[in-house]
Amino acid sequence: MNTKDNIGTEISKTGILMDLDTSELMVIWSLRHCVSCSITGEDPKDLFKLCFEQHQLPDISALIEEVVYGIGEGTDDKGPIGAELCDHVHYGEFKVLEALYKLQNDKYEDANSSLHDYLKPNQARSTYKILNAFAAILERVNLIIPSRKQYSSDRYTH
Repeated sequence: MNTKDNIGTEISKTGILMDLDTSELMVIWSLRHCVSCSITGEDPKDLFKLCFEQHQLPDISALIEEVVYGIGEGTDDKGPIGAELCDHVHYGEFKVLEALYKLQNDKYEDANSSLHDYLKPNQARSTYKILNAFAAILERVNLIIPSRKQYSSDRYTH
């Protein structure tokens, strides 16, 4: 049986944070920056502008904020999204990357199921819808979440 702790340990052993693709780094940094700004009171759009310009993305800061909100409200886990300088992938970040990977590879039911296994029903439903849009926008600008065994595993995380 594979628990959240086992998957977190597996990810840290494989050095996934050091091995992240540009698309994965952008997603994690965006989530973390949004959380940080909610604490400091800064406007996340100021720093997002540079990221959006660099990758020719439309302003998707509202989507990112909604994903952060959905995860924060949908789980009882402490710290599902890490601080900006954190050196490992948190479980909420992993679940977002996993869902984005599945959505970009047309595994809609798997992504939906994964989020429903992790989040409370209302937050899972809205986060799934938001991540659908997010995945399509990332794919359109060639920010593809790469294949990883952790994203495509059939193992249950709970």
